[in-house]
Amino acid sequence: MNGTLSAVLGIAVLVWVVYNQLRVREFTPRRVRVAAVLGVIGLVQVASAAADAPVSTLGWTLLVTGLVVGGLLGLLRARTMKLWVADGTVFTQGHWGTAALWIVGIAAHVGLDLLARLVAPSAATVNAASILLFVGVSLGAQGLVTMSRARSLPGAPAMTLERVR
Repeated sequence: MNGTLSAVLGIAVLVWVVYNQLRVREFTPRRVRVAAVLGVIGLVQVASAAADAPVSTLGWTLLVTGLVVGGLLGLLRARTMKLWVADGTVFTQGHWGTAALWIVGIAAHVGLDLLARLVAPSAATVNAASILLFVGVSLGAQGLVTMSRARSLPGAPAMTLERVR
């Protein structure tokens, strides 16, 4: 898959993710599995892009920096999620702060992508292909913290990654 198509697919997934985070939804550990699937697909896309041309150390450093930023923003976003239990089910809903942190994440990813094009042109395709990996890492971090918070709610069902199907 070329870099442009990967970026378009990644942006479409990102819009879907943000939309879902702003509405009331049941929280289950499956959300962490979705993040893992997106991350694996993103990793395959990055590996495929990297196989087409060598990437400089600086290019890889920018990519990893973007993933660290995505993970940290996921940790912060988890704190913006409202959680509650109704009838033995945990529900979540984000708000303007959740959306704002996604916008910051998108801006950081795009900024690092543009920087890579300037200072490490060999990494341009890899960075463009990394949006799903970024979303997977960011959602995974958010999901793990949200799951930890959900476990502490009175009346919440037991939640473990082992129970994810």
